[in-house]
Amino acid sequence: MGTDVVRHSWRRKRLERELIFWRVVGLVAVVALCVGFAQSQSPKEIRLVSPDGRQSVEISPFGISLIDKGKTLGRIGFETIGDGDDQEVLVKVSGQVIATSLVAQNARARLSLDTERIGFMQNGAVRGQFTPDGLMLQNKSGKTKINVFTPEQGTGGLEFVEGGNLILSLGSLQHFRIDNPPRLNAGAIHIADFAKPFKSRLITADDSETHSAH
Repeated sequence: MGTDVVRHSWRRKRLERELIFWRVVGLVAVVALCVGFAQSQSPKEIRLVSPDGRQSVEISPFGISLIDKGKTLGRIGFETIGDGDDQEVLVKVSGQVIATSLVAQNARARLSLDTERIGFMQNGAVRGQFTPDGLMLQNKSGKTKINVFTPEQGTGGLEFVEGGNLILSLGSLQHFRIDNPPRLNAGAIHIADFAKPFKSRLITADDSETHSAH
């Protein structure tokens, strides 16, 4: 009789374990079914419309579109590059883009834009800069430089710099020589020779002044 009780207890425990196992299997199957159903029923496109029905935003696997009265004003999507499978993000906007700054770069070059300047760098070296006061261009080493400037205060002109030395400049006569009244309506060219001995020449419409180091 004791043996029958032990066998009965063992069968009952085995039955309980089998019930637990099949419950877990059933639960996993239900979850998998629900996930698959949800994925199959997920929308291919989401469309958000303003209360007046005029404006809408459409989101799809291919991008985001901004629409007004049926006309696409902006889009963020994908574009295939070349003949391969490489993709890039493409932004199209009808109107204006407002930002405090903008940076475009690749492995070698970098273009930066903000409200004060536009700057261009190549391999870490500044190659050009445009500001409200003027334009600066230089080679990679910074040895050769050209400046075109129109400052708010003072006189504008054009300068050629080589090795940190101003070898040639053009502008109004007032930029090179203080006259009273100021000679802003007369042009002048200043040429400098930094070979020893130093020499410079100021050329105007009236005369030519030569200066040398003593």
